[in-house]
Amino acid sequence: MDKPTTDEIIKIKTPQLREDILDVLKRRFSPRVFLEDQINDSNVKKFFEAARISPSSSNRQPWFYYYAKRGSGSFVKISNSLNPDNDWAKNAPLLIVGCFISEDEKGPNKYAQYDLGQSVMSMVIQINSLGYYCRQMGGFDKNKIATDLNIMPPIFPWVVIAVGKIGDYQKVDPILIEKDNRIRIRKSKVAKEI
Repeated sequence: MDKPTTDEIIKIKTPQLREDILDVLKRRFSPRVFLEDQINDSNVKKFFEAARISPSSSNRQPWFYYYAKRGSGSFVKISNSLNPDNDWAKNAPLLIVGCFISEDEKGPNKYAQYDLGQSVMSMVIQINSLGYYCRQMGGFDKNKIATDLNIMPPIFPWVVIAVGKIGDYQKVDPILIEKDNRIRIRKSKVAKEI
C-alpha cells in the first residue's frame, strides 16, 4: 500500500464544516510529522506575543513559557520528559513548555489552567497563521521536566507543544501515518439555546 502524501493527510484532516469560520481555524490540525527546518526568531517572538496578549481572569495572566530549539541541551531535556508515544516530537524544530502560575500576590488562582489554555490557543492561532503547525501534548513527566528545567512552584508545567512546518508523510514510520491518516470526528452538538 502506498503511503499518503502530506497533501492527502491535510485533506483528510480538514473538517467538514456546517458554518463558515476563519481560514486559520479551518486549516488547523495537530500533525506528528515536522520538517527539521529551524523557525526564525522573529516568528518565535510573534508566537509568544500572541500568547502574551490573550485574555485572563482579572488580568492575572497566569502563564509562563519555556522553549528550546532542536540541537540545544534544553531541547534534549524537554524531549527526555516525553512519554514514549510522543517520541516523534523529537524531530520538531521547536518545543515549548506551557506552564500555569497557581498563585500570585492576589493569592491562589483557580482559573490559572483555564487561562493558560486561552493563552496557548492564541499562540496556536498565530502559529497556524504564519504557516506552521503545532501539536500539544499532555503526555510527559511533569515532575521530571520541572526538575530538569528548574521550574519551581508556583509555576507548574502543564503542556508541551511541538512546532514546525508540516513534514513529508512519505518519509515517516507507518505508525505515525496510521495515527494521522484518520478523519477527525467532532461532536455533533456543542450548544443549546435556553
